[in-house]
Amino acid sequence: MTMKLAPILLALSTGRHASAFIMAPRPLTVSNTLLGGCLTRRHIMPSSQSHGLAALPTANDVSTDDFMKQLGHASQIIPLLHPQGDNEMTEDESASLLEVLSRQLSHSDGIRGFFAVYLTSPEPLTVEEVPAVLAEAVRGADKKVLVPLACMNVVMPTAMQSVHEDAELKESASKTASNGKKILRLLKENDDVISNCKAILRVCRGLEEGSEEERTEDLVEFWEKFFVNYKYEQQQKNDIALAVSEFCSGEGD
Repeated sequence: MTMKLAPILLALSTGRHASAFIMAPRPLTVSNTLLGGCLTRRHIMPSSQSHGLAALPTANDVSTDDFMKQLGHASQIIPLLHPQGDNEMTEDESASLLEVLSRQLSHSDGIRGFFAVYLTSPEPLTVEEVPAVLAEAVRGADKKVLVPLACMNVVMPTAMQSVHEDAELKESASKTASNGKKILRLLKENDDVISNCKAILRVCRGLEEGSEEERTEDLVEFWEKFFVNYKYEQQQKNDIALAVSEFCSGEGD
């Protein structure tokens, strides 16, 4: 059964989030179906997994390519993060993969491209822990760029889950939100995560302005505009508040 991932992936990857916020065999073909909004993983995933790092994009590719090419790079990286059978990487291979992934997560297009694919992929659902290479790359990324997007990757699928009536779409949104939380938990004690999630919580609950520092007020304004842009209703806000509340204290599990 093909999961109905299109609304989720397109929402997570939209250019409207770039200011806040695999490698498929070249040339990467983007079909009219994708551009029309009916995207499924088969449109961007290579037909078979490559073995080892032979098809890994270069550090220069992931550092400079645009968003659409970053989707292709992500689809080649993700299977390497979740090796199956006897395909475990050596220490040198892990170091090479970390270098490439860290470069991809060093800028907005790379971050958006990677997570648009990763969060809607089946591989992360098979494990409780985020792969060590990905965890290290995330923790080493620029938090000013990464954190707002990581928060959106929890907020958006949670909001979509609230309104979907189609059971398959609802389940897909739930799984995407779960994957988003796994990534955000890697940064749980980061001040930017705490500040953004507190601001989101204030927007969701309609809390009056208090004695928060100026940065928090700026974040509240940012997230208020975000929620207005997506026309989130109160039920969606309630669900989002529940989803982000665990990140407001900075305390570990």
